[in-house]
Amino acid sequence: MLKALDELGIDVNVDAGCSAGALVSAARRLGIWEEFSSWAKELDPIGALGQFAISIGAGGFVDPARAFQVFRYADKDIEELEKPWGAVATDLATGTEVWLTKGSVLDAARASSAIPLVMQAAPVMFRGAERWMIDGAASNPVPVSLARSLGATRVIAVDLNASAITLKRFDRPQTREVVMVEEPEPEESGFLPEPVTTFIRDTQNFLSREISMARAKALAKPQLLETAAATMDIVQAHLAAARAQIDVADVRITPRLDDISPAAFDRHDEIAERGYLATMEAKDQLLAIAGKTSSVSASLDAQG
Repeated sequence: MLKALDELGIDVNVDAGCSAGALVSAARRLGIWEEFSSWAKELDPIGALGQFAISIGAGGFVDPARAFQVFRYADKDIEELEKPWGAVATDLATGTEVWLTKGSVLDAARASSAIPLVMQAAPVMFRGAERWMIDGAASNPVPVSLARSLGATRVIAVDLNASAITLKRFDRPQTREVVMVEEPEPEESGFLPEPVTTFIRDTQNFLSREISMARAKALAKPQLLETAAATMDIVQAHLAAARAQIDVADVRITPRLDDISPAAFDRHDEIAERGYLATMEAKDQLLAIAGKTSSVSASLDAQG
């Protein structure tokens, strides 16, 4: 989306972020977008274990403090930023929507992106007291209201919840029979006696079948984390749709991401491309609210 807005010559003067939106906008306003983007692209599932501290039973599986420490050198107070910025979080004690518009940018982004069960809740000083905050998407997934309170007169909303990430593998007729397909017989090596070769082959086939059956059984029922993630996403989708009727944005961009898991680190480029295309689909609306002339649109069309 940001690439598309840059190409359209549209300058964003106010940022109101929630969850991933808070992280991205924070990186932009702190001037570390390139470093953050490169870090995110290189973050595969294995690498994530080194970047995030894993802790069972501490309110969430992941403590992102170590990852945020990488960018701590660039942190500023929100009041020091050149343009208005804010993030939405949710007070775990009261369920209240909280607008974080003062204090550390990184701490605010961290609180706004604390996905329940996955990320540990974030302690944040708010109105003179320490409060435990979780993902802002639990109270306001698309914070149009915050953007307007920060001074925005025309709001471009990016709604990542328009299509919920559901467990689509269960949206089909149930399969009642498992048919085993025998592996083709390997060619004889000639180096080992027949009994040894037979034993190795039978062992390989047995292990292959057991692994396949274990995978099938694991996928036959919803698993803990994917169920939690899907539930949260479904709730957010309904909440975002309801809030959209109240907090109306001038342009709402809705990239389709319902087939992409939150843990799909290796699909970073694909996600960015979908955001770019969804933004360009709203090009005429965006140019209109930005007061751009039609010649800008024609020039962009000529460039492809």
